[in-house]
Amino acid sequence: MTKRMVERVKLLASRFSLRPQTANPSLETPSAQPVSTAPAMPANEAARLNALQQYDILDTLPEKAFDDLTALAAYICGSPISLLSLTDAHRQWFKSTVGLPVTEAPREIAFCAHAILQPEKLMIVPDMLEDTRFATNPLVKSDPNIRFYAGTPLVTPDGYPLGTLCVLDRTPRELTPEQQQALQALGRQAIAQMELRLTITKLERQQQRYQQAEAKLRASDQQVVDLLEGITDGFLALDQQGRCTFVNRRAGEILQQQPEALLGNPIGETLTTVLGPAFGEEYHQALKQQSSISFEKFSEPLAVWLEVRTFPVYGGLSVFIHDITQRKTIEDALHYQQEQTQRLLLNVLPQPILARLKLENGIIADSFAAATVLFADLVGFTALASQISAPELVSLLNRIFSTFDQLTEKYGLEKIKTIGDAYLIVGGVPSPRLDHAEAIANIALEMQQAIKEFRTPQGEPLRLCIGINMGPVVAGVIGTKKFSYDLWGDTVNVASRMQSHTPADSIQVTEAIYQQLQGQYRFEERGLIAVKGKGTMKTYLLLGKKSEAEQGNGSEAQ
Repeated sequence: MTKRMVERVKLLASRFSLRPQTANPSLETPSAQPVSTAPAMPANEAARLNALQQYDILDTLPEKAFDDLTALAAYICGSPISLLSLTDAHRQWFKSTVGLPVTEAPREIAFCAHAILQPEKLMIVPDMLEDTRFATNPLVKSDPNIRFYAGTPLVTPDGYPLGTLCVLDRTPRELTPEQQQALQALGRQAIAQMELRLTITKLERQQQRYQQAEAKLRASDQQVVDLLEGITDGFLALDQQGRCTFVNRRAGEILQQQPEALLGNPIGETLTTVLGPAFGEEYHQALKQQSSISFEKFSEPLAVWLEVRTFPVYGGLSVFIHDITQRKTIEDALHYQQEQTQRLLLNVLPQPILARLKLENGIIADSFAAATVLFADLVGFTALASQISAPELVSLLNRIFSTFDQLTEKYGLEKIKTIGDAYLIVGGVPSPRLDHAEAIANIALEMQQAIKEFRTPQGEPLRLCIGINMGPVVAGVIGTKKFSYDLWGDTVNVASRMQSHTPADSIQVTEAIYQQLQGQYRFEERGLIAVKGKGTMKTYLLLGKKSEAEQGNGSEAQ
């Protein structure tokens, strides 16, 4: 939000006698202006508000984990504004914001208060002015002039919608299906992060209770026993020989043993059976040296994740056993969602470029002194498109380009884009390599073989024209809402001309390619051809790779 918009919000507040402002900036409803349709209350509002309070997150300081999610939502959806909002009884409070420096807004004008009414759906409003719920909303009619909204509800594992992760824009627009899926995935990550935050808070509180318990050990044996029996973790007290002198009920439940059977016996063998030999070695070392250890491991016999910690105490060790299966499940789910988001971004940008985007601000543009560019185009595909149905056309192109994508990965090349039925590949970009020309020649020959496996719905063979050129190029990321990685330069233009002047079923290359590869590949000289914008150029047709004997003799098949 610009400085002018912030001043506009302050002016509205002073003009319409809004409720007292807090130390944090907020958006208020002018009492004298007409208000759009007020959001209804969820049927389970009381239970929902109670669930929200359990997370103890309202009015807390910013946290990087949530800021990363709102920033990523804005980045993926190409939106100037992104909010992670929580809907309280009378307000909408923002845990994290991008592009809108406020911390709360009245619930009666909150877009997200509508979104939580259908927690199973992604709410999208392409144009606020065309939706009767929001047409006269002050946030739409005046600064910040919101026109587009998309929000995914943040739903707890128990099914309570606490708020939304949303993106907004000042112009009407839509989200692509991929952006919608990504926004929903980030919403699931947000609630998983809240769950993880709650779990960590509980663990920290438990740790505090453990420390308090140890401070009271010498004060009263009975008080200690009562306390240890009341905690949610398993607890065992061991003497210097590792024999169990005390075990609480919870420890017996976790280890699936009767507490009486453990008392007076060395516990090391039982713990080693549950957690494996690696823990057994550390445990015996801790017992011998009276030192602390902390260990997390999945117990195959018990089918649970356990955290075991030992602390040296007077006369032995204290052992705490905590079932962390739920926490591990949440962490695994969060890790999976992060991998899904990474995989989605890698479908748009090369991995090295994506890594740079995470670290760098500003334009990404690079010059490459040497690269090889390939253009491939299906012969007569435009005419074919008018003869077959749209599903058949898209299905055929998808199968062909998926095959080409596999070849691109096989040879370590970079697919830049498809344009209709044309396919653009580059070697030596974004990661330079010395054999870029050879790699492009190899994939071109294999693409010509691969296209023979495809037929039109009428059973006719498909034919491919390929043009190749090498030289300097410029590559970089363009776009502000939908990023793409592209190439520019005379080398790219000439490669395109090579393809457009190529006979069907042929691979036409420039003299630069011929000079680079003539010792390894067979060529046929085509002679001089007229090339738009370049005049006459000497070109060659790539026929195949020379045998080792031909390469050794230095012969050329013309």
